[in-house]
Amino acid sequence: MGKNELGKVSRNFNYDVEDIERSLKVLSDILFVKIVLSEDRDIKEIHVITKDSSNPKKVTRDIESFLLAKYNIQVDYRKISIAQVKEDEVKEEQMKEDAEFPLRLKFSDIKDTTIGNYYEVLVRLEGNKKIYEGKASGKNWNQNQEYLVAKATLEGISSYLEGSIFFQIDEIKKIKLDSKEIVVVSINLVDSKGKENLVGSAVIGDDFNRAIVKAILKATNRRILIK
Repeated sequence: MGKNELGKVSRNFNYDVEDIERSLKVLSDILFVKIVLSEDRDIKEIHVITKDSSNPKKVTRDIESFLLAKYNIQVDYRKISIAQVKEDEVKEEQMKEDAEFPLRLKFSDIKDTTIGNYYEVLVRLEGNKKIYEGKASGKNWNQNQEYLVAKATLEGISSYLEGSIFFQIDEIKKIKLDSKEIVVVSINLVDSKGKENLVGSAVIGDDFNRAIVKAILKATNRRILIK
């Protein structure tokens, strides 16, 4: 079947293992994902930690569907192992993480304006008790609106970073898992060390634009916590 053979992560694959692990964290209360590869780069094991309220069988199905839909990777369910932790342990771990990463950017607000064939969007992000804004505008058609929301979000992140890092939008894609729609955003981070691809995902819910912002923040936050 060649380089894109199902069940394998190709050496020419656009995303590395860490990108896939980050993307999987949007699914069904997944808290932690670790993918182990064999020597020939098959997926050997996928280790997952979820909340104890999650259904392990459903989590396994969601992982299988997500990998196939987004990455064209088919994984045997027997390679997926799931451990669960109690809700109070999750809250304690979240408090520790918030204390460790106080500068993490969070979604604050998004406002968009449509005037005829013109679309403008303003994204506000919050970090360290300050608000950082990003703006973008352009032609008013659906795919371009998605691009402009992503662009405005990245402008807000660049404002926070004071221009030390440049971002390129690579791809914005919707996928469906069971009854949930998910947006997956791929961006390129460019700095003095070169280019790095980052991927984030979020459940769409009632607001697609907000989901795009949150997917980008998931892709970038752990990478840019320290300016």
